[in-house]
Amino acid sequence: MKQCPLCKREMRDQLLFCPFDGQTLVSIEQGDRFIGLVLEDKYRIDEKVGEGGMGKVYRGTHILMDHTVALKILHPHLSSDQIAVERFRREARAAASIRHPNAVAVTDFGVNKDAGLSYLVMEFLEGTELRDAIKKKGPLDFEEAFIITQQICLALQAAHAKGIVHRDLKPDNIWLLKSDDQYPRVKVLDFGIAKLMANNVSDLTQQGVIVGTPYYMSPEQCVGDELDARSDIYSLGVIIYEVLTGRVPFRASTPMGVALKHANEAPVPPHELRADIPPSIENVVLRALRKHREERQTSAIELSQEFESALYQAGIELKLLGTNTPQYSHALNTHSELHYRTERSLSPDRNTPPQGTDASTRILHSADTPAGVGAATPDLFHQVVPAKFSITRVWSEAPTPRKILYAGLAGLLLVAMVFIIKAITSSGPKPMEEVAVKVGNGTNKPPTPPAGMVYVPGGKFVMGYNGSDQEAEKPEHEVPVGPFFIDKYEVTVGDYYQFIKARNRTAPRNWPPEWRQGQFGSEDARRPVTEVTWFDARDYAESVGKRLPSEEEWEYAARGTDKRLYAWGNDFNPNRGNIGDGGEREIKPVGSYPADKSPFEAFDMSGNVFEWVASDWSLYPGSKAQSTTPGKVVRGGSYTRDRVYAMVTSRSILRTDAQRKDVGFRCVQNVPKD
Repeated sequence: MKQCPLCKREMRDQLLFCPFDGQTLVSIEQGDRFIGLVLEDKYRIDEKVGEGGMGKVYRGTHILMDHTVALKILHPHLSSDQIAVERFRREARAAASIRHPNAVAVTDFGVNKDAGLSYLVMEFLEGTELRDAIKKKGPLDFEEAFIITQQICLALQAAHAKGIVHRDLKPDNIWLLKSDDQYPRVKVLDFGIAKLMANNVSDLTQQGVIVGTPYYMSPEQCVGDELDARSDIYSLGVIIYEVLTGRVPFRASTPMGVALKHANEAPVPPHELRADIPPSIENVVLRALRKHREERQTSAIELSQEFESALYQAGIELKLLGTNTPQYSHALNTHSELHYRTERSLSPDRNTPPQGTDASTRILHSADTPAGVGAATPDLFHQVVPAKFSITRVWSEAPTPRKILYAGLAGLLLVAMVFIIKAITSSGPKPMEEVAVKVGNGTNKPPTPPAGMVYVPGGKFVMGYNGSDQEAEKPEHEVPVGPFFIDKYEVTVGDYYQFIKARNRTAPRNWPPEWRQGQFGSEDARRPVTEVTWFDARDYAESVGKRLPSEEEWEYAARGTDKRLYAWGNDFNPNRGNIGDGGEREIKPVGSYPADKSPFEAFDMSGNVFEWVASDWSLYPGSKAQSTTPGKVVRGGSYTRDRVYAMVTSRSILRTDAQRKDVGFRCVQNVPKD
């Protein structure tokens, strides 16, 4: 009789693998011949502590150092020939190269020919598997789920940076260490080991083998495609789904049935299994579970940051020791209420949505709809991303010199930020380089921005506009934003040419032949680049060490803290920016309209071209809009549109693959920490 080490079902002896989860079956009756064995005259095998699809795990002793270690003995079929042995050495060496506090440390590996086994030596962990924690507690609270996810992401990022894909990420490979406080500490196990299994099977059906655990496999893994880091993003999405709801998104009576669901079916939205899940958190999970890897988060760090932002948007405080957002530095501010309502006179074709769309959502029709999309399909319309959050840092009760130092520095920083905000709110918007803050006995100026960028300090502002005739721009709500640098101008044709030349990328379809050869007229190179997809914009930003702004960052950079409706203020004048009132104009070189300048001196944010941002579509909390069309948010005004779209609260959404003549982008960059 055999038993599955995962589900504990008993099977007949003829079976090699569990038909329910793909795990290697083990004999119930057989004794363990490895107990007491000494490997390489230094590792004594003392006790079996676990078993999985890759092999058995033992507690052992490094007899020369009297130190407890964990030994993973791989199943014999993984060491059956010299090719497999050499493959094991290569993969074990890769796993040992990952040096990160959240990745289990692989300290040694070897092949013992006398005993006919291959083994890994790892640090011995005291704690429990994440799977056991889920079974014991059920769905975890949002804060604990994030803290666990954040540490998994950090370990994945370290592995992915070395080109290592985990391939078998699951709760069994995530270890929660014992600790004296409530802060969960995570270790991720078995990096790269699943690849040994992948090289020993040809497809999903050979002897019933599935490479990886079916419940956590990505769609591309299910169909046998080449894997990259985004496969691990999907598997982690499944884990987060299970941590929050208590169940995996797909179940079936056979492993193949589960794999088919991963490849073809949409998961049940988490809120249907757990009613209190905020939409912002659900959106992060569902994005990680997209079928097409290009639509998922691009990295583990991006997933972690999105999860953290989702907590803030939902108003969930992070109180556990050691948790702190790495990207935002929040300061407090107050805003006086500004009573202002602009007149909105729209022509019928811009005010009447097509049949079947939400009447509270403004639709923009475009002749630039990509091929294959029906004429009635909206490709750009107004939406909103919810954003309201706060964070509390809680220190342990016992003070230490380091904590006292950190607290003092934090106090100085808070005082500095208050002085900055008072200077801004008391005397109106000023160029940020004019604002100086007294700290101690000296003067500390804002950080010097990189070339072509301006500095935007952290603070709170009111996002949205209750006077809008579009429900998707309501309600107004206060949003905290961390400090960042933003491009002074939109990315230009000349900038983008350098990118496509260096990366051998395809030029936008509207470029004439001479542009493709780098031959530009006197003003052409300074025009904002357009007809680029969201992925093109993202890739450009990453190539220059930047990123696309979040929607919150974009609106804050455009309007500041005084609730202005246009980048320059509240009085509309079509001649202040490249705006389409009074007839369609043409794209102008960046900075052609000096009056179209934000409080932080970023130009063309009310006109010239729309701009991609990083944020997915979502609605403000309490919004009455009903639209559910997915896509990325687009901000700013355009030379093709009127004053309604020139308002800095105006919001639109565009499919990620769309290429429009009036959509470009600008980038942001994090402020380096001292």
